[in-house]
Amino acid sequence: MRKPMAQTPVHFGLDDQASPLPPPELAERVGGAPGHDPLAAYVGIGRAIRDDFVSLLGPDWQWEGKRILDFGCGSGRVLRHFLAEGEAGAHLYGCDIEAPGINWLREHLSPPIKDAFVNDERPPLPFPDGYFDLIWAASVFTHLAEGWSEWLLELHRLLSPGGLLIATFLGEHMSQDIAGEPWDEDRIGMNVIAHGSTWDSINILHSPWWIRRHWGRAFEILELRPSGFPTGASGADPAKSHGVVLMRRRDVQFSAENLERLDADPREIAALRHNIHQLLNLVAKTDPAKAAEQIHDLRGALQVVVSSRSWRLTRPLRAIGEVARRFRSR
Repeated sequence: MRKPMAQTPVHFGLDDQASPLPPPELAERVGGAPGHDPLAAYVGIGRAIRDDFVSLLGPDWQWEGKRILDFGCGSGRVLRHFLAEGEAGAHLYGCDIEAPGINWLREHLSPPIKDAFVNDERPPLPFPDGYFDLIWAASVFTHLAEGWSEWLLELHRLLSPGGLLIATFLGEHMSQDIAGEPWDEDRIGMNVIAHGSTWDSINILHSPWWIRRHWGRAFEILELRPSGFPTGASGADPAKSHGVVLMRRRDVQFSAENLERLDADPREIAALRHNIHQLLNLVAKTDPAKAAEQIHDLRGALQVVVSSRSWRLTRPLRAIGEVARRFRSR
């Protein structure tokens, strides 16, 4: 049984300048902290994330010879705190969908980072099966409304037998800020806020039970902490922290449909119904008169979901998101 992970305090200061710092706009892009200098937040939160990753992995973890991928690395907020491990024999890689951070990382921190590259919005990544021993994704699945299942399976493919994945998520302490409502685990599964917006405007709440039922189909859940993990703007406020899950790759083969499939837990339908109602209300607020007919049609999609558990859970959310996107563009 792993010991609970104590929350690492976040110290905002520029006392870690052994390595170059990115321009402030790149530092802020990977998640700042309100009221704090973006470079100080970049350093402080990155160091706190590093400390918690090390704590999660435990004292038996050895870095030398391991291949590690920072999935969604930005300009190296976390990777820069593992440069000593890279110099001592760990093989560090990073990828992100935004080129400016990757270009800076390659120019200033590679080596000891072995490679950093821009990835597409959808898989695959350019590595063979089982290439990595450890992958982490800090504040990535918090924004992946579309393609989350494909990406989770891609990371599963890239991990070696017994390889580990660390991923953060938005849980109960972020519900009021993100959804404007108190947390209710019975109506939150994968709760998408602002579906149809750009990826960095979308936020997703995850319940621990939902992660265990869906992510747990492809990974063994070793440790799941609903809160206490410092990342993004929440790093300055422990009460508004992310959750984190440590998972080990299962030796199974799954499709995206398998991961998204609803099971018999009644919370599945309750959570999906609640999320659809949230999104329909957002559409209605945008333009009530013009949206009325669209909303009527989309409520029918909810009934189909309720009567057919074979639906992939993102299909109705995607349909509603398309409507919301059209109205926002007017």
